[in-house]
Amino acid sequence: MQKITTTKEKIEEIKQRGYPLEFGEILSQALNNYQKIVWIAGAGVLLLSIVFFAIIMGLAAIFIGLSTFGRDIADFQIQNFSAAGIIVALVGGAIAVALIKPFYAGILRVAHHADAKEDFDFSTLFYYYKSEYLKEIIIAGILIGFCSNGISTALELTGNTILGSVISYIIILLTLFTTPLIIFGNLKAFEAIQASLMLVSRNFFMLLALMIVAVILAGLGVFAFCIGILFTIPLVFSVQYMIYTNVIGIDEKNELEEIGNSSSDY
Repeated sequence: MQKITTTKEKIEEIKQRGYPLEFGEILSQALNNYQKIVWIAGAGVLLLSIVFFAIIMGLAAIFIGLSTFGRDIADFQIQNFSAAGIIVALVGGAIAVALIKPFYAGILRVAHHADAKEDFDFSTLFYYYKSEYLKEIIIAGILIGFCSNGISTALELTGNTILGSVISYIIILLTLFTTPLIIFGNLKAFEAIQASLMLVSRNFFMLLALMIVAVILAGLGVFAFCIGILFTIPLVFSVQYMIYTNVIGIDEKNELEEIGNSSSDY
């Protein structure tokens, strides 16, 4: 219980006083962390991309045919969907987010082990698919997915596609702390989302700047035969991890020790 109290006390302190962030220091820490996790995390992103691509193509081939699917994707507009189609798209999108979230949590775990100079391997990426935190990670993913997809879809239906995309990105930023608060702070999904909204609002523009730079740097991977972006994307996760450790931190006696000990399962 001390672990929960420590995290919640830190959140309450930030609620009252805010928190400072050193832009250059966080980027420096993130780049150092990224160098340690790039190959394992990049390989994981590549594997996940292949799996999702295979699933999508397989379902398309079964239900509508690949040629029809190709034409629909080329002319994809949510306005052309029926009410049932929109609902399916929203539910499917939320489920996809929920299924990816444990993998995202796994990358944060890898980043943590690298930062703490602890052993990790490829299987560490998938740790949270069978951990005690899985339920809360999925609940948070579904809630965030429904909120983001629902708002963006509603705006797209009214012709405000750009605004819908902007709001989706803002929601992603506002929920930046959600997953690490669950896996490192042991908060429940609702608590983590609420805390994340507060934490981001206290330093919104600095966090926005950090994430924009991280995404731009990660996007440079496109120039490495496009597939290179799969190995630069982990930089974004390193930045997110370093933001969390600088803002909240990980309690050395409880959270860090528990995470280190549980790695022996692998």
